[in-house]
Amino acid sequence: MASTSEPDFPADDGSPKGASRVTEIPLFPLELVLFPYMILPLHIFEERYKEMVNRCVEEDIPFGIVLVTGVDAATGGVETGSIGCTARIQRVEPLKDGRMNIEVEGKDRFRILDTHEQRSYRTALIEPFEDVAGDDQEMRPLVEEVQRLLKDFLMRSLAAMGQEIGDFDLPDDPRHLSYIAAGVLPVGNEDKMTLLTVRETAQRLTVVREFLLQEVTRLRRAAETREQNETVWKRLESDVYDAYVCPN
Repeated sequence: MASTSEPDFPADDGSPKGASRVTEIPLFPLELVLFPYMILPLHIFEERYKEMVNRCVEEDIPFGIVLVTGVDAATGGVETGSIGCTARIQRVEPLKDGRMNIEVEGKDRFRILDTHEQRSYRTALIEPFEDVAGDDQEMRPLVEEVQRLLKDFLMRSLAAMGQEIGDFDLPDDPRHLSYIAAGVLPVGNEDKMTLLTVRETAQRLTVVREFLLQEVTRLRRAAETREQNETVWKRLESDVYDAYVCPN
């Protein structure tokens, strides 16, 4: 098992020196961004990651997911962002040849301090990457607006796929809501990394609100276009039918 240590790293968010908790975890570079509270299904087939998942299950520890940003030309190893999110395994479905389907839940953001390659998979020395303190009451109007937009976005998205959604409750906690919204947004990894690295909840909610406004507007216009096209086709079909009806 990789050793766990707690060096006295200086904190960078105004907290007292030594308040930063440093530990070492397995690392899983992927071409996606994981957020806290986000549920993610994964298919594990590489030997090194089978080993990693088995270790995490046996020792009841999380692993970290970080976004792949490139490949090191000298070593051929993947390069990743420095900010990621821990993933806690919720379910394991064993398959043939040791492969498995797993389901993980995003837990906590972290910053990579150093990486190690002694095992078949990469491990990282990390410290928590938390939001700076904010006033939840001051964020209340912003929270309510994001809740409204997120619900509108989800309902329109499902309607566009011919599905309906029942009543559901969105979290009132500003941090929780900001992560849930960021996780479902249909934006690229670069934008998602921007959201993951924001350290002020109000700022992340503000960015999420702008994305949601764009998506809701796009979905509304698309629905209006579909309705107009359906009306036109119905009129055309009616006109064609009338043309072939015998006047007698």
